[in-house]
Amino acid sequence: MELLRSSRTEYLLEAPLESLHAESLEWLNELSFWRDEMTFFYHMLRHKQFGKSFPNEELANIEKELVRLNGEELDKVETSVTSHERLLGSVYKTASMAEEQVYREAHKRALGEILALHNAIRKFKKKLFSFIKK
Repeated sequence: MELLRSSRTEYLLEAPLESLHAESLEWLNELSFWRDEMTFFYHMLRHKQFGKSFPNEELANIEKELVRLNGEELDKVETSVTSHERLLGSVYKTASMAEEQVYREAHKRALGEILALHNAIRKFKKKLFSFIKK
């Protein structure tokens, strides 16, 4: 696994800014999809027939986690990636190597946030699917 991380770090240090920009746009699309997914799950959980089939406490815990992911986590990462994209605009205007390095470091942090959110959403979906299977 270390080899993949090292390779990814090298990519971030050497990749053209256009590639990093394209990756950021991809992240924004993924965030939008995740938001749609979370909204679907929320509506599914709130459906009257569905709510009658499951214990209220378990359902409340699933809903609480869903709201946290959709409200807090997705919003935080989306804001971070959007401001990251704005930073790219200033890097292009100044063409400063120092600002470019700041951008690349911010990109690396944003990648970490995206991966953490992706893992949290996968964990939530596994919990939700397991809950529904019962």
